[in-house]
Amino acid sequence: MNSPYNNIYLEIIVKFIYFSILRQEIKMFQVNDGASIILASESTRRVDILRTLGVSFSIIPPKINEQRKKDELPRDFVLRISHEKAGKVGNHFPNNWVIGADTIVVLKGKILGKPKNEKDAFNMLKTLKGKWHKVFTGYCVLNISKNIVYRDVVETKVFVRDLTDEEIMRYIKTSEPLDKAGSYALQGKGGYMVKEIKGSYANVVGLPICEVTEALLSLGVLS
Repeated sequence: MNSPYNNIYLEIIVKFIYFSILRQEIKMFQVNDGASIILASESTRRVDILRTLGVSFSIIPPKINEQRKKDELPRDFVLRISHEKAGKVGNHFPNNWVIGADTIVVLKGKILGKPKNEKDAFNMLKTLKGKWHKVFTGYCVLNISKNIVYRDVVETKVFVRDLTDEEIMRYIKTSEPLDKAGSYALQGKGGYMVKEIKGSYANVVGLPICEVTEALLSLGVLS
């Protein structure tokens, strides 16, 4: 004789399978026929951000000279570097849509790159504390075979709260800031020091996903 509990369990299992399939079928975006995307980056943060779109893409890190030119403005610098990153990969895969990006931290016109060592990281964070600074990310979407280049810069303002020397040293000992522009990671352990941001959070992390998505949609890469 069938137990009423068996019927209940069966109904639960059927609903679970149905909604699992439904979740797999629902996608916010899809790559249009004939389009193929490459992310020209070795940044795990950019990879994770782009994956939120739910579309497939390849990852090919470019090798370029990221040296800043004399008197080059921060906006011009990230525009050029993101274009060069995308172009480097695009030259090898001319039929693909390639995304390149570059992020910098700027305080009073001075670019704060990745620290050379712990002392350098300490000095950067001492400089940033209690002040507003800017984060610029230049991004580029291009297709060599179609002769299409779309590029822009997104700016976010970030306020770092006042920090004691002891706090700064404890953070540095985590090793997190040692490979980060400006010596901090908003999405990581360094999030506690950021009191306020004005603009895109994703931009500070490394890829302004809203603006990149708008570009991909306007170019017909996604729908």
